Amino acid sequence: MRSVRKTMLMAFIALLPLMAHGDETQSGEEVRIGVLAHRGPEAAVQAWTPTAEYLNRTVPGRTFRVVPLNNITLDEAVAAGSVDFVITNPGSYAILEATYGVTRILTLRNLRQDGVYTQFGAVIFTRADRDDIETLRDLRGKSFMAVRADAFGGYLMALREFREAGIRPERDFTRIQYVGLPQDQIVLAVAAGEVDAGTVRTDTLERMAADGLVRMDRFKVINRRQVTGFPFLLSTGLYPEWAFARSAHVPEQLAHQVGMALLQLAPDSPETRASQSAGWTMPLDYTPVHELLRELRIGPYADLDRIDLETLLRHFWHWLLLLFGLFVVVSMVAAYIMRINRRLSHSQAQLLELAGALEESNRVLQEMSVKDGLTGLANHRHFEEVLAREWARSERQDMPLSLLMVDIDHFKRHNDRYGHLAGDQCLRQLAAVLHSAVQRPADLPARFGGEEFVVVLPETGTDGAQIVAERIREMVSRLTLEACEGQPRPHVTVSVGVATRVPRDALTPERLIAAADAALYRAKDAGRNCVMAHETGDEPPGLRQPSPA
Repeated sequence: MRSVRKTMLMAFIALLPLMAHGDETQSGEEVRIGVLAHRGPEAAVQAWTPTAEYLNRTVPGRTFRVVPLNNITLDEAVAAGSVDFVITNPGSYAILEATYGVTRILTLRNLRQDGVYTQFGAVIFTRADRDDIETLRDLRGKSFMAVRADAFGGYLMALREFREAGIRPERDFTRIQYVGLPQDQIVLAVAAGEVDAGTVRTDTLERMAADGLVRMDRFKVINRRQVTGFPFLLSTGLYPEWAFARSAHVPEQLAHQVGMALLQLAPDSPETRASQSAGWTMPLDYTPVHELLRELRIGPYADLDRIDLETLLRHFWHWLLLLFGLFVVVSMVAAYIMRINRRLSHSQAQLLELAGALEESNRVLQEMSVKDGLTGLANHRHFEEVLAREWARSERQDMPLSLLMVDIDHFKRHNDRYGHLAGDQCLRQLAAVLHSAVQRPADLPARFGGEEFVVVLPETGTDGAQIVAERIREMVSRLTLEACEGQPRPHVTVSVGVATRVPRDALTPERLIAAADAALYRAKDAGRNCVMAHETGDEPPGLRQPSPA
């Protein structure tokens, strides 16, 4: 009885902020961040309030507040529009995405055993001396322990592996015991022989061994897997970490401001230390989470195989009503008129379908012809067209035209150390910085080739161009990207060359590119991570071709 009262009290405390939501939203200033408080409301508030206070400082005109919730109240809050953003585990996020249309903005960079990881899994284990348990099928007729029946890393990951092995735990296990958090108690119960096997989140065994609580040689991993770059014992697939997502009603501009601010959090900042993480990164693909829920028929996929009259009426009643109405109308029309109308309708639908397909194809082709496929910025061809157009306009109006040449320092070493996927991610993040750094519609950031980017700045003198270049350099230096060994700074940096010309008959756009390129080489020679403006005589005798994109 005391446990029930405590649970009801915690739920009431968690719902208090939501009960007052109606009065506070009238000001339009408060932004609520719903947090899945899997370790209790107090722990959630303590972990994430520093992040909310950081957003108060970096997103003007808004007051961010943490609202601790459990699985039930989080679902209700999103349904009612009582929270604007959510921080939750991947399973909860996938359910909210499929049910209410929430959209992921970022993925957590979790700090585990002095390493940073954006994915995790589960480990299924038993005692090392259990010679009768070697595979998942050997668990038939055995007892098993987990966190909760709905715990994503604490049971559902393992349940998916059981189902794939043909095991139904509710039928094949002698007993399934759910003990909640912390997961340490599951490890200790298996070690003591109180239960035959159990499952916990990856890195739990390693952490307890490092703390001197258990010895690794006393345990045996069942269904062991190995993934390159993932050091922890593993029995399941890897899934993305916790998500930071926005509700469907949140404006795009606010979501963009919040996402950019959180991306710039340093891994060792007070905010990340409070949440025991290394900050946030670009959102991962949560399709594997949806696949797990779909296979287990959980949440929005619970009725996936259920097709009966009730389901048809609930989901398709409006279509059934429309069909019935059409049937009544059509039955009143003469057969000859029906045949003519059918032919005309069919022909018209085909024409509209062809016209729509042609219009969509033209739109896609137009977009592909001007955009870089990796970064989404303008491609080299579109850059040349815009530069020629702005050059002619600046010549007519006798106005200056500036060009920035931006290059990632030591990018090849970054690629060699972290792989091409990490290199592509680096290019995409730099593209996002360039997109946010330019503030006028006429300014054009583009991918010049490889790791080189350009920014066209019409009607901009040298001083203004240097301000934009320095803004880009500083924003990149604040990104949470790890640099490769041998660099003098702990983050990925860029060098920027600046060139400005007032077009004259004797000058060409190619000379402007050459001047910016020469200034970029001066920045490289000066030690990188700096901005250099063109000086007369810098141009090389010929134009350098861009490296392959």
